[in-house]
Amino acid sequence: MKRLKTAPAELWDCFTQEALPGEVIGSASDCGSVRLGVDAEAKISVEGGALRFAPLDTPGWGRQGIAYGPFVRRAGLAFGVFMLNGHNNSQTAAVFDALPQRLIRNQGEAGLPTPFRAHILPQAIRENLAVGWFDQPVPTHPLESGQALVMRGHPRENGLLCAAKVRGLHHLLLGIQNNPIYLLSVLREKGVVFYAGSLEGSRHLPALPKLRPLAIDPYSPTAQGLFAGIHQSVLGEPGYRADTRVYGVRVVDVPAWQTHATALIADAQPQLGRKAALGGVWQLEGPCMLVRPEEPGGLFHVCLTAPSGLFWRYRDPRHYLALELGLKEIRLRLQYGQKQYTLAAEPYTGEAQQPHWVQILDDGKTIGITLDGRPLFSEKPMLEHRLAEEVGVGLVGQAADLEVHPREVRLPPELELGQPWQARGQTTVYAPYLNHAAEDLLISWEPTLGRGRLVPAEGGLQIEAAGLERTLYTMPWESADLADLEVEILPPGQRVGQNQQSRAGVCFWQDAKHHLVVSLRLGDNESSVVAGLRFAGYEDPRDVVLSRVPDLLYHGVPVRLRVVCDGWRFQVYLDDEPVLYRALSDIYPGADRLYIRRVGLGVSGYGEDSGSIFRSWVARR
Repeated sequence: MKRLKTAPAELWDCFTQEALPGEVIGSASDCGSVRLGVDAEAKISVEGGALRFAPLDTPGWGRQGIAYGPFVRRAGLAFGVFMLNGHNNSQTAAVFDALPQRLIRNQGEAGLPTPFRAHILPQAIRENLAVGWFDQPVPTHPLESGQALVMRGHPRENGLLCAAKVRGLHHLLLGIQNNPIYLLSVLREKGVVFYAGSLEGSRHLPALPKLRPLAIDPYSPTAQGLFAGIHQSVLGEPGYRADTRVYGVRVVDVPAWQTHATALIADAQPQLGRKAALGGVWQLEGPCMLVRPEEPGGLFHVCLTAPSGLFWRYRDPRHYLALELGLKEIRLRLQYGQKQYTLAAEPYTGEAQQPHWVQILDDGKTIGITLDGRPLFSEKPMLEHRLAEEVGVGLVGQAADLEVHPREVRLPPELELGQPWQARGQTTVYAPYLNHAAEDLLISWEPTLGRGRLVPAEGGLQIEAAGLERTLYTMPWESADLADLEVEILPPGQRVGQNQQSRAGVCFWQDAKHHLVVSLRLGDNESSVVAGLRFAGYEDPRDVVLSRVPDLLYHGVPVRLRVVCDGWRFQVYLDDEPVLYRALSDIYPGADRLYIRRVGLGVSGYGEDSGSIFRSWVARR
C-alpha cells in the first residue's frame, strides 16, 4: 500500500505575507506547509494580515477554498479557524425567486444587473460556508464528503449554523450575526466534536477564549487522510456582495481532548448500578436512573428508541425537564413542584424499535432540540430559564451512547489565534437632551450633508423632508482615535396600507468624500442594521454590509443603536447585542484610515425614512 504523505503534526497560518489574488493556492503558509485548495476565479488573496475570499461571479462548491494536509486521522487532532464570514445569510435562491418575471422575460439573463446574473443557477445554493475535515483538498460536495461546521442562508433570519455529519446536515443555531467567529472541529477515535465562540454579548456563543460545545458526530468516514479546509460557495446577501476574512488557522494535537474531549458524562451503554465511563454511578431516583455531574450540561447527545426519555436540569423527583419519545408522540415536559407542564409536543411518525439521535443545546435560557438533525417543535430555540442551574441527568427506557458537555469550555492555549477587537468608549463627550426643543439645542447640530431638516418632535428630534437623500447633522470631534456613539431611536409605528420605514442612524465624518453611516433598515418586509461607507468619493450600494435582526427591531418600539469606530474598523450593537463588525478595508480593499473629525446622526439615504425620532444621543471616547 502506498504510504500517505502527511502534513506536519502542527500547523499554523496567520497570513503574515501578502499575496495577490490568484497567488494564494500553492504558496507557503506561515509554518512552511503548502496551501492547497482551489481558486477558480482568482478571487483569493492575502492582505492586511488576513486571507480574503472575494465574491465568486459563478457561485458553487469546488470553486473557492483553502485546505491543509493531509493529516492522519487521530483522536485529539483539532482544527481551529478564526474568521469573519462575508455574510452568514449568503445564498442564491432568494434573488432569482424575487426578481420580477417581467424583467426576466424582457431582458433575459444577459440583460440583468451583474449581481443578479451571477445568481441564476440550475439549483439554488443555501449553504455558503463549510469549515472542517474533508476527504480531499477540493471537495465538490463538501456537505457530503466532510465533517464540518456549515453556515446556511435563511429566508428571515441572518444565518443558520449547521453541522455536516456523516449522516446528513444537522441544524444547530439560528440567527448568527455577522461578527468574528472561532470555529473548532476536534477529531476523536470515532467521530468529531464541534465548538464555536465569538464576541462578548453574543446571543448564542460565548466570548473568546470561551467556546460553546455545539454538536457531536459519532461516526467516522473511511478516508485514509483528512484535509482541514475552509470552503466557500457564495458570498453576499442576494443583490449585495461582501468579502470573507480569515484571520488565523491552527491544526494541533490536544492531548487532554483525546478521549471524551470536554464531556461531563460519557457512557455507551448506560445501566442502573453501573459506573459510567465518565460521570459517576447510575442510581435510581424518582422516574429515572440518574447521574449528577459537577456543572449543568449544555450539549446532550444520545441515541433513544421509543418508548424512552432523557431528563436534565434535574433537582429532585418534583423538579426537572424531560424529553419523552413515545410510540405516538414526542413531548417536552417540565415538572415544577406539584405542577406539570407540556412545553411542546408533536406526533411521532417513526417505526417501532427505530433508534434516533437526539441532540439538545441548552444555554440556561434557551433550549434547541433536534431529532436525527431535524429541529423538534420549533426552528427557533424555546425560551426556558427555570431550573437552569440544576445538574442532574437521567434516562429511562432504551438509551445508548449518551454524552453530555458543559455550556462553555475554555479554548486550549495551543489553539488561540488572537482576540476579536471590541473597544468601548470610557469618557462621555456629548450627551444632549434631545427631548428639549430649545433653539440652542438645534443650533448645536450643524447641517453637514443633504437637504433634510432637523426639527423638534415628540420626545426628541426628527429629520424631515429628506426623501431618498442622505442627510447628516454633526458636531465637532476632537479625538480621532475612537468614537463610541449611542442613540435611542423610535421607529415609526405601522399604519394600515402604508410601508412605514426607518433609515435613522449615526455617522462618523471625515469629509464629504470619506464618511461612515450606520443605520436601521426597517420596513414591511425587512429588519436589518446597515453600514454604508463612502471612501475617496466612492460608494456602491451593493457594497453595504448588513445583518438581519428580526428579533431586535420592530415598528413603534424604541431601540438603542450603538456603534464604536476607531477609524480602521467598527462594531455595531443593538440593545447591547453585537450584530455587525467590519474593518473598512473589508468593504473596500486598500481603504486607509477614516479620520473622524465630526460625529452625529442622520438618515442613510438607502430608502425614505417615515418619521423616526431620535430620543437620546451619547458620544463617548
